[in-house]
Amino acid sequence: MPNRAAGLIDDDCRLLASLLEIEEKNYRRLHRLAVRQNSYMRRQDVDRLAANSVDWNKHLTRANEARIARERFMNELSLTMGVPIPPGTIEDLIALTQPEVGRQVRRVLVELRGTARRLGRQNALNHQLAEFCLDLAQEEVRIFKSCVIDDTQGCYKDDAQPSSKGPGGVLVRQA
Repeated sequence: MPNRAAGLIDDDCRLLASLLEIEEKNYRRLHRLAVRQNSYMRRQDVDRLAANSVDWNKHLTRANEARIARERFMNELSLTMGVPIPPGTIEDLIALTQPEVGRQVRRVLVELRGTARRLGRQNALNHQLAEFCLDLAQEEVRIFKSCVIDDTQGCYKDDAQPSSKGPGGVLVRQA
């Protein structure tokens, strides 16, 4: 392969590394927002959850745009080089470039994969916590309904003292 072609591949790999860095940066932002979401759910901070959701949508859009830009670049590059991706991979492209450029792309790729893995794990934890919060709310509603609406005795005894049955007061159980 002529030097000029090798130089072009090096430039392409540098551009790929920068696209991967942008994508990783956006996923890192989403991970931070997912960690905050978990904290806000635990504290039942509805206002911050709502603001976090707005930020999430904004950064998710940017992350998707970065991923799509990287995928388009890889598709164009694969057509130019005649290497179909898939089954070809980024490693196939790196093999054609200078070692230092290849190391740069691999480093960013490892960071991106690690960030995506952490984001996926945090999203799974948030999903579990959200399900728990919904189950807890449904349980509280069921208890409140059975003791307040369905109970013929009510929350107070005939002498206006609280019933020993419960929820004339507040149910307390935290995530």
